[in-house]
Amino acid sequence: MIENSVLSAIEQFSLLDASKNVTVALSGGADSVALLYALYKLKEKLGITLSAAHLNHMIRGEEALRDEEFVKKLCKKYEIPLFCERADVPSFAEIQGLSLETAAREVRYGFLERVNCGVVATAHTASDNLETVLFNLSRGTALKGLCGIPLKRGIFIRPLILASRSEIEDYCKKNNLDFVTDSTNLSDDYTRNRIRHTAVPILKSVNPSAEKAAARACISLSEDEDFLTAAAEEYLHRNTVNGALKITDFHPAVVKRAIKRFAELLLNGARLDSLHINEIYSLKEGGRVSLPCGSTALLRDGLLYIIKNSDNIIENKQYYVKTETRVNDLFTEGEKVNNLLLKNSLDCDKIVGKSVIRTRQSGDSIRLAGRGCTKTLKKLMNELKIPENVRNSVPVIADDRGVVWVYGAGAAQRCAVNKKTEKVMVITVSAEQNKTD
Repeated sequence: MIENSVLSAIEQFSLLDASKNVTVALSGGADSVALLYALYKLKEKLGITLSAAHLNHMIRGEEALRDEEFVKKLCKKYEIPLFCERADVPSFAEIQGLSLETAAREVRYGFLERVNCGVVATAHTASDNLETVLFNLSRGTALKGLCGIPLKRGIFIRPLILASRSEIEDYCKKNNLDFVTDSTNLSDDYTRNRIRHTAVPILKSVNPSAEKAAARACISLSEDEDFLTAAAEEYLHRNTVNGALKITDFHPAVVKRAIKRFAELLLNGARLDSLHINEIYSLKEGGRVSLPCGSTALLRDGLLYIIKNSDNIIENKQYYVKTETRVNDLFTEGEKVNNLLLKNSLDCDKIVGKSVIRTRQSGDSIRLAGRGCTKTLKKLMNELKIPENVRNSVPVIADDRGVVWVYGAGAAQRCAVNKKTEKVMVITVSAEQNKTD
């Protein structure tokens, strides 16, 4: 019974703690309706005050209006307070340069955080968790991605994470619970749906309880991840010396996590991907790696420094630029766009005439994507605090109309990649220093 599964998750993983106000993220689908009803039945036992929240993303037209009216009637039936709003997600996605799925998630979670009075219960299930693990695995995830959907993260809790979708549908049927169906869930146009409709059935033919098995594995792996994260924090505490991190031959699983945490703290929370971390870790004999935000990771005498690019640190650089043309896969459903990769990519079909890799020339200017104004490269490099003695070696890509990309700054608005782009030119840059301080 779903009430037992919800109660077990809440008690086993202390999902409520001292919180007595629970807001259910209510889409109107089977999962969220089942969660709302189960918590409604358990509210006296749990001693909680129950409310619901629904956001109309204004993506699916009449179908979205149908969902909105459904949840209003449902909450009225059970006398559950409802927070209901509408948000123009398509416009937000276009303005922010995000995929529709990513924009919807950002707007939705912002809405839930705003209306929350205690904790927000989302209706993620064991089935959703298995799909997430498979999706992450297909993209080469590390341990954290194999942990699946966290049971609790900040104000968000997942009381249904131990229940499968089939169990939830049976529960709705037995309790005569109506629900609505999002038509986009039926289409294989989305990666997660393809996993749900093709990969999951094959796994369940091997083990009918694959979803429950994956949930148990994720709980176990999450414990391992928590241990390694704690060990990395301890390593960081013991090996930070005068603003530098000592890199030892301790286990790489701990050291790499410590490097990531150390760098992100100094970069004010800027996220580093595994490529950056592995590059830094591979600097066994010393060297440097370019990082976001105009910074550099410098390893010298076993000490790692995160430094702002300046004259006394980087001099006389030689850059090696490589371009690769490929099908646009930068906007993947359910995933945040890799901003570093997006910044170093161009829409091939928007390039005018021939493209060339060169350095800056007198009169060069660029209108960067998302900036809204045109700047000379001289002014741009001033703003980026690029040392004057290396500006003439900074690589630039230009077409017949002018500059379309500048290393460290990104792509021009007219050649920027978006979800409608078909062919992408991905640019990678490596550098060597002829002289250091």
